[in-house]
Amino acid sequence: MLCEALTLRPLNADDAAAFAALRRKAIDDSPSAIWPTLEEEAARSPDSVAAQIRHTPEQIVFGVFDLHMLVGITGLKREPYAQLRHKGVLWGVFVNPLYRNVGVARELLNAALTHARIMRLQQIHLRVNTDNHRARRLYTTSGFTGYGIEPRAMCVDGRYFDEENMVLFLDRAHDKG
Repeated sequence: MLCEALTLRPLNADDAAAFAALRRKAIDDSPSAIWPTLEEEAARSPDSVAAQIRHTPEQIVFGVFDLHMLVGITGLKREPYAQLRHKGVLWGVFVNPLYRNVGVARELLNAALTHARIMRLQQIHLRVNTDNHRARRLYTTSGFTGYGIEPRAMCVDGRYFDEENMVLFLDRAHDKG
């Protein structure tokens, strides 16, 4: 549970500038955890950022605010193709370092998982840098399991990073084989 000063809610177009600023902070803080480079993220138009966080039946982005300052984010989107619509993708989880270790990431994840159930998704997928032990522990303790490592998934400043694919089943249909 978040402390009283922090609030969690879906983002909207009015939050686009704050979202873009926090994404740039995330890339600066953890360039091996987020795919776009700082330059790529900074080059995005305000309209494309607003579209990325627009709440639709197929996607949602949650934010945690300290008063009016956005301090944490995560996104959830449904796969677009008919044969993949039972799956969702969790993306862009980031918490400002000043707000870590107080439950912000877990609250964001819980909000996304609750919304995934509302969307009637049957499973959620994510990818996480194998060096990001804190995030991997969060996902594992929330029920995600790994199903493979992509070696050299990212190259940041000439250094390669592996990513683990993880899944959380929200139904029990996968147990039936």
